[in-house]
Amino acid sequence: MSKLVGFTVLIVGLMAVPAIALLALIGLTANAIACTQFTGGSLRPSAPVPAQAKLWIALAQSACPDLPGAWIAAVMAQESGFRPNAYADDVNGGTWGLLQINEGIWRATYGAGWNADRNHNGVWDVKDPEIHAVVAGKYLCARLDGVRRIRTEHPDWVSTQDLTELDALVVAHNAGESQLETYPSIPNVTADFIRTVRHHVVAWSGPTASGSSAVAAPDQPTVDAACLASLGPASGIVVPPGTPADVATAVRTSLGLVGSRSGWAGMCDRLACRAYGFDNSGYASASVHWAAMVASDRAHVDDRCPPVGSFVFWSTSGPYGHVALVVQSDSGCDPDQIKLVSNDVLDSRTGYDGGVYLVTLTQIESGFMSRTGYLGWSDPVCAGTPLPSAASRARRVARAG
Repeated sequence: MSKLVGFTVLIVGLMAVPAIALLALIGLTANAIACTQFTGGSLRPSAPVPAQAKLWIALAQSACPDLPGAWIAAVMAQESGFRPNAYADDVNGGTWGLLQINEGIWRATYGAGWNADRNHNGVWDVKDPEIHAVVAGKYLCARLDGVRRIRTEHPDWVSTQDLTELDALVVAHNAGESQLETYPSIPNVTADFIRTVRHHVVAWSGPTASGSSAVAAPDQPTVDAACLASLGPASGIVVPPGTPADVATAVRTSLGLVGSRSGWAGMCDRLACRAYGFDNSGYASASVHWAAMVASDRAHVDDRCPPVGSFVFWSTSGPYGHVALVVQSDSGCDPDQIKLVSNDVLDSRTGYDGGVYLVTLTQIESGFMSRTGYLGWSDPVCAGTPLPSAASRARRVARAG
């Protein structure tokens, strides 16, 4: 059971991600997790963990990659037995959910109380396992940062010398950071918690490449490219009848790039124009491209209902901006139904370097781009070098031979 002891200061900064944005990211993260495997401290396939809990563990880990999957599973088993609606009463008013978070910590991390239901599914968000897992991951990461600071500032403490970093996190989570100063004098329940988690981590950790069991190293993600690519064309994208041939071809070409692992880092403008058969966009950046569209009256400023095949633009904190290609529009302008192909969006989760992803307008604006930075959409105009056609390439090869 978590205690709100000396933790308030650690929460500062988490509220930079609004709760609504967090909800949008859950769906985005779950898709990436479906194609992500974790090694080094990963959960052994035979570990006695419910199948549905493996997604919850992965979601928590996506919010805090420093935590090994087996450790998250062990703490979740100890706290709730993998029961999303688990509740325990205590002197701080009780704890709820998979990781047993009290209302003070939940509100500080999530921005709403226990009874919030921001996705309107009739379940308190604290008891919704996917939401709880992501919030808990963020909370544990903040608490881990605090533990690391304490251990750096107090290398002479017994807890710093005798406990691993993750054991110290268990102490902070279960009894508060103040117990790190008094260790080994800690509550019996906390000492038992540490022993149980250690036992489960050893038993449940999968083998590393060397064949040994990793019990403390963070998991490193590897991604199945074929799996991630299947999130593109296989995700129900249908080009509407009557779509101009060049637009239809651009959508299919763009979807065919989804799942690329690398090669597109910082090259959003080139990616958008590549779908239309150009080697490059012909503009110095997405920002310059947008300015040219505004100057030529081809821009639809602040219009959040972009059509299929159009380019959507954002301003960013840097000078370059961002652009993505619309592959699915919506007559009701629902940002959850408008789908885009963009580079870089999920790289921090997949481990790719310039990967290409299929996302909704809501998802891309849930952390990667800011909704307030949205500029509008433009006609798909490119001024770059056209790629050679297949026929011209064949003729050139024939002549060379």
